[in-house]
Amino acid sequence: MPRPSTVLMLHAYPLSASMWDEQARALGDAGLRVLKPDLPGFGGRDGQMTSLQDTARELLQTLPDEPLALVGLSMGGYLALEMLAQAPGRFSHAVLADTTCRADPPEKQADRLAQAERVLREGPEFLLELARDEHAPATFERIKPMIGAASRPGIAGALRAMAARQDQRQTLEALQVPLLVLVGSDDQITPPDRAQEIAQAGRGELRVLPGAAHLSNLDQPAAFNAALIQF
Repeated sequence: MPRPSTVLMLHAYPLSASMWDEQARALGDAGLRVLKPDLPGFGGRDGQMTSLQDTARELLQTLPDEPLALVGLSMGGYLALEMLAQAPGRFSHAVLADTTCRADPPEKQADRLAQAERVLREGPEFLLELARDEHAPATFERIKPMIGAASRPGIAGALRAMAARQDQRQTLEALQVPLLVLVGSDDQITPPDRAQEIAQAGRGELRVLPGAAHLSNLDQPAAFNAALIQF
């Protein structure tokens, strides 16, 4: 597969495209063009996601007419899988990080929907407390302003879209492009066994990043960047 010239990077929930700043610099230094959009309701962007299918369809219409490398982490991975399902021929390489190809089980769906209602009532402050418990202090300080910049409708829309997403194992089984799967060794949200499942289904390469949790690109940026550039 020829080396792509452009990389599309899809961010995690409830963050923004600025989570990719270090990766964008490294990829830019390697001669690649980086596209890192803020998804609706995040990073100061207006609107909200109605579904992953609609968001993928709308995003595909904005992309340059060339084969792109696709990178998605967590929610960005869910969206990347939906884009691969809709338009597999648009991408030359795929990187899925700290994510899962499975749909939410019923109890997780219910939790996301309850959080969507709560954020509309109360705002995102409770998400900051959850994030403080889930992430290393340095990573939490990086993501705190990103969470604060997300709108209430944007957060609620993303939660509902994630709750309704489909299982994507068939998409991976049909994948015809090189696949790299990255996961933090300490990821408790989408742990390494879920990453192994993605790699096996898509016949891809799995790399476990020591000392990283769910936001592996922020926890261990040097290792994450090296894996991306080598791939």
